Amino acid sequence: MRYFPLLFLLLFFIRCDFPQDPNHSFEEAKQSGLKVGVAINPPFTFLKNGNLKGSEIELIKNFAEKKNLDLDFTIATESELIEQLEKHQLHVVVGGFDKKTIWNKKSGLSVPYDGKHVFLVGKGENKLLFELENFLFETFKKQ
Repeated sequence: MRYFPLLFLLLFFIRCDFPQDPNHSFEEAKQSGLKVGVAINPPFTFLKNGNLKGSEIELIKNFAEKKNLDLDFTIATESELIEQLEKHQLHVVVGGFDKKTIWNKKSGLSVPYDGKHVFLVGKGENKLLFELENFLFETFKKQ
């Protein structure tokens, strides 16, 4: 009888779809491409000869390649990107945001990949965040 609560919790978590992905952003990204919002902020994100470059552009490209995702970039201002993120028109926003960003109330934050900088994701999109953070841990563990 004393193991009943433990058994109940185990069965509960087995039935759960963890991590949750209420707007199915990761599944959508697998089907139709990862929609990435880009706020221009060198050296993290910048345009060179009409092409997106920068450390975070390379990171998100590597993530997409590892997960076999197509990429669709949108360049805009931070506030425009956050609005699109809130409407689930974007999956991830990059642009050199730090962990103390003013956008933390309107978006989810990844772990700081370098101790300071984060990626922004839609609130509640835990499966996408889970996959992204696993990639970041693997990438920076090697360095």
